[in-house]
Amino acid sequence: MSNSKNVSLSFRIDDGVIEHNNRDFIAKNVNRDRISLNIAYKKEKIEDKYHELFDKAVEEYNAKQKRADRKKSDYLHEIMKSKKEKPFREIIVQIGDKDNCGIGTINEEAAKEMLDEYMLEFEKRNPNLKVFNAVMHLDEATPHLHIDFIPICHSHKQGLSTAVSLKGALLEQGFYSVNRSANEQTIWAEKEKDHLEAILKKHGFTRDNKNIHRDYMKVDEYKEYAQKIQEMNSHINELKKKPADELTIEELAKIKNQNDFLRSEIQKRDEKIRILSKRVGAKFVPFDVYSQDKIMFVCAELERIGVPFVAESNSIYIPEYAQKTCAAVAAKFIPQKNIGIRAEIALDIDRLIYSSENLTDLLQKLKTELGYEIKSDAKYIAVKSPKAQRFVRLKSLGDEYLPKNLEKRIAEKEKFPNAVAAKSKAANEIEQPFYTTITRTIIEIRTLRYSPRKTNPKKIYTFDNDRDINFLSEQLLTMHDLNLDSRDKIYAAAEDFTKNISEKNEKINQLNSEIPTLKSDIAQIKLLFSDLKNSKDTMTQMKISAAREKAEKYGIKSEEDIENLDRRLKLIPMYIQNLKSELIEEQLKLARVKTLIGAYEEIVEGNYIDNLLKAQKEQENKSKQEPEQQKQAPDRII
Repeated sequence: MSNSKNVSLSFRIDDGVIEHNNRDFIAKNVNRDRISLNIAYKKEKIEDKYHELFDKAVEEYNAKQKRADRKKSDYLHEIMKSKKEKPFREIIVQIGDKDNCGIGTINEEAAKEMLDEYMLEFEKRNPNLKVFNAVMHLDEATPHLHIDFIPICHSHKQGLSTAVSLKGALLEQGFYSVNRSANEQTIWAEKEKDHLEAILKKHGFTRDNKNIHRDYMKVDEYKEYAQKIQEMNSHINELKKKPADELTIEELAKIKNQNDFLRSEIQKRDEKIRILSKRVGAKFVPFDVYSQDKIMFVCAELERIGVPFVAESNSIYIPEYAQKTCAAVAAKFIPQKNIGIRAEIALDIDRLIYSSENLTDLLQKLKTELGYEIKSDAKYIAVKSPKAQRFVRLKSLGDEYLPKNLEKRIAEKEKFPNAVAAKSKAANEIEQPFYTTITRTIIEIRTLRYSPRKTNPKKIYTFDNDRDINFLSEQLLTMHDLNLDSRDKIYAAAEDFTKNISEKNEKINQLNSEIPTLKSDIAQIKLLFSDLKNSKDTMTQMKISAAREKAEKYGIKSEEDIENLDRRLKLIPMYIQNLKSELIEEQLKLARVKTLIGAYEEIVEGNYIDNLLKAQKEQENKSKQEPEQQKQAPDRII
């Protein structure tokens, strides 16, 4: 039998379901007779908590806005629609398992006491994580905590002075990203686990490290993470978990060498940032990117539009004024990756929904048109792709693939096409070709001639989540946002933005060159008001004479005038920064208009749909050729 005092720790960061936590609905694994034993630490409405935390910041923000459409009315609703932040986060904390700390075991009470101690100290350790709902569940197999909190930060220069941000909240608490596997969130989670481990020791328990895994990572993320971590670093990180007195001299040397390497890399990075920060007159902040392909894409775009940056393995350091720009650029990245067989099955079902009359018709189309095998009985429906080796139950693909939900989706299949048709009728001459092309894309997908691609791979495929349709919708949005209701206006806008960018670059260069000249001139002019002005020294008199010429150039007649000129010098970096912000906006708008022009020309020339089909054909041929080339490759002679 295992040592009952040697227990595991589970710490998982989750999205949270408040209704489950508060037992507004009851899952099958809940013992209804024990619900009354649950301990509720906090049970506040999230709406009330948002008012408490952000109303003052919203009021201050709105007071600064001159335009009514820029004012905020419902910050919670805004965050709920955000792709970057979530309204709240949850951690689930458990000590031990049902065998050593479960209900009815010898350690049940000790587990409850330790969890209680952890909960009561949580907000003291984490002042930026505002708890609004927290409960200890004692009606399941093992006692555990659900802690729901709103992460806030106070360092936003744009937007609200107090805002929702998990990354910002943890940064303010002193947790800084080192690399992808050690970002703010994972470092904070490890620190919380360390605190839990200290509570264990205080109560006479030890932590079981045998099966440690990253509960907060999804399987795919963990696989990707594991592939990229070097064997040496994994070994050294394991060594760091051992007590110092158990390490050999060789092991200590390995840890020191790794730390020296990381310190050296960080110093190099910080020096680059310092130089750039001085050059552009702005603080640099990290922008996290967790994909090497995405980092390369973002860096290339930033370089193209003239935003300075310093890239490292999982972050790009950018000027504070360029944060929105970097976020907009990153949002444009589309990952290229092969999807698994289950995802392919889901996509096949998704696109057949739009040409099926009912569930029976959908299953028949899977069989006759895509070569699937179907198994169906009273309990479940299972399908087997011609590419797969075994059957997959529809319910295992997710709730959206349950028979009743598939029927509902089929019943609503015309909703998006009908909306496009309605908008097309009201469209102007320049918008009409785009709506027509969206309709043609829908037809190609419905007739199975074109395999659609998702905009968001994590969601089910629908016409709303179609990459090509969304691209066309973005062009319509560009026309709307920039008031481009004719072909002439589109091309004129491209010329205007190009001209404005050139003028702003010229003005920035002029202001940059003005700084050293002004500094020199001010230093000279100050001689006129110093004790040296009455000197009889010939060289000094020559300097005084030159200073008078400079004073006449700027109209300086008093020391107060010099102070005004000095203020002008100090304001120049601010002018430059404002111009750079405007410049980036112009560059982004120009990029949008150029994309619009490219799409428009492709559509009016009748090539848009043909090009999509050609690209798909080329990709299919390439996929077929690669295995053949691998088969035909000659054995290597050694």
